[in-house]
Formats: sequence, structure tokens, C-alpha cells
Amino acid sequence: MTTLVRFTMPTRRMLRAALLSLVVSAPAWAADAKPPPPPSIADTAAMNFWWGDFAALERQNTLHRQPGSVQPDGGLQIEMFRTGLARVFQHKVKNVETYLAEIDALTLEWAQAHPKSALAHILHAEALYHHAWPYRGNGMAKDVTPEGWKGFEAYLQRATLYLRTHAEVALTDSHAHLFLLRMGRAMGWDKKQLFAILQDGLKRNPDDISLYFDVVLSLLPKWIGNVKDLDDFIRKATEETRSRYGMGMYARLYSHAAENQFSHALFEDSLADWDKMKQGYEDMFARYPDSPKRLNRYAYLACLAKDKPTFLKVYGQIGTNIDLPEWGVNPERSLEACRRWGTGV
Repeated sequence: MTTLVRFTMPTRRMLRAALLSLVVSAPAWAADAKPPPPPSIADTAAMNFWWGDFAALERQNTLHRQPGSVQPDGGLQIEMFRTGLARVFQHKVKNVETYLAEIDALTLEWAQAHPKSALAHILHAEALYHHAWPYRGNGMAKDVTPEGWKGFEAYLQRATLYLRTHAEVALTDSHAHLFLLRMGRAMGWDKKQLFAILQDGLKRNPDDISLYFDVVLSLLPKWIGNVKDLDDFIRKATEETRSRYGMGMYARLYSHAAENQFSHALFEDSLADWDKMKQGYEDMFARYPDSPKRLNRYAYLACLAKDKPTFLKVYGQIGTNIDLPEWGVNPERSLEACRRWGTGV
């Protein structure tokens, strides 16, 4: 039986407005024109969450967790599903406290109605986790008020206690392990704890490579790691996934590190090896050639590595399919600087 949302009227209006922004912002098309593509996995997950259709979310989660559920670019379908869920948790509203309290109540209702559902328990723990962050904010730790820390830590502790209480069910889904890795980063857990969570999550779902990406975040120097820890982990993850991706995970994980800390200084401030990254991109394209986003990223990193022949080859393959977000910070300037450096015009 489908569980429908029971939001208060103001919150319901906010959610409906957000949903409508998904479905009415697309351009109109004529009756004899080709219809637009169906909603993406992420769009569908977000809409099901907006409407409070837990049964549909459960079906999606089960489907996209199946082995081999991979997009044409090699990305996991389950990652796209989780991206859709995150849109609801992170939706920007004026009255954040009211909105998040409603999400807390809804997800708790789902968990109580479906006590054997790992997803239901994970969603409630995630709701409490997301409720913590407005207390802390996204600024520097030194700028958080004592009251902010108190609220932040209280909600994180509630989330941890809830998941621990329901661990027997929740931990059957590697989504719970991804959540625990994020909790661990927020609460300062050590590397040994994080690695244990990673390994248990991979036992539950060996295909869930999103776990590797989250550990990379924790091992960045701005969190609990250093460049040696990071390099050791990326090399190990590459070996563990070589049968599926070749050297692909080396390139993808170091690209993730660049996006989240090193930026344009990846090859100066980390131990990233461009020859290995280049091989990684070539291995990924041999397996998953349909990825314009990755092609843009490859060209950007070739520019950072000052590998002009590779840059010109990949940039030529991009043609008009420029994807600006893949060109680092200040992407317009980065793209233009790389183009001028590569082509001389």
C-alpha cells in the first residue's frame, strides 16, 4: 500500500512548487514534434519523494541496486537514485526548520510502517543528518556558535543512535554504509573506522563504488588525511576494481580529489600521476564511450598536466559538446585559457 505524504499545508505548497519546477520548466513541444525524453532516474526519485510515494521509492531502490545497473557512461544507476533523494533533503526553502521537521516526521512514519525496509530506516537517519547542518552552516568551524555546535551534534547523535538501533535491517543496503561514511567525516571518526565501514559496504554490494569516492573525501588533507594516505587508498581502490574499470578508478578518484580540494593545483599539491590518469581515462572510454562529461573532464585535466597532444586530441573530440562544470573553478576562464594554450589562438 502506498504511503502518502502528510505535510502541513505550508510545507505541502513548498513541495508542490518544487515538483512543478521539475515538470513545467521544460520547453513546450509541438504536437508533431518528437516528445521530450522520459524523466531521469534522479528526477523520478525526487518526484516520488515529493509526493510521499514510499512504495515507488522502494521499487526504484530495489531495481537500481541490481548487479549491472550501470549507465552508458559507467555511472551507477543507484547513484542517480540517491541524487534524486538528496534534492529533497537539500531543497532551499525560507523556513528551513519547519521543512526539515516535516521530512523527519514523514521518514519516521515510513520507517514505522515498514520496519523491515532498509531504505525506510536509512531515509529517516538521513533526514536527521540533514537537519543537523543548518545549525552548523557551511562556513569554517571557528565561526560556528556554541549553540550551533550543540544543535549540530544533537542531530548527528540522534541519527547515529537511530541507525545503530536499526542496524540489523539498515546495513543490508550499502546506502547505509555510504551514510555512515558521511557521518564519520562529520563526527571525526578515524581512518580505521572508515575503512571498516567501506569493506562491510562492499561485501553487501561489490558494485557500489560510490563508497570509494566518499572515503576519498575523508582522506583529503582538509579532513583527516594527507596526500600519502590519499594516494595509497586510490592505488588500492584501483587494484580492487581493475577487472571492471582497468585504471579507470585511478583517474576518477583523483578527479574527485581535484574537484573537492586540489583544483588547478592537482599535479602540484598531490601525488597524482598523469600517465596513470591518462591510462585510466582511456580505459574508461574503451568500456564506456558515451560520456561527454567525462570527455570534457579529460581535456581539462590534460590541460592541467600540460599534455598538449592529448589535450588537442580530446578537445577536438568534444566539438560543440562543451560541459562547463567539468572545467574546474571559474570554468569559463579555465576553458578559454586551456583553449588558447592548446591551439595558440
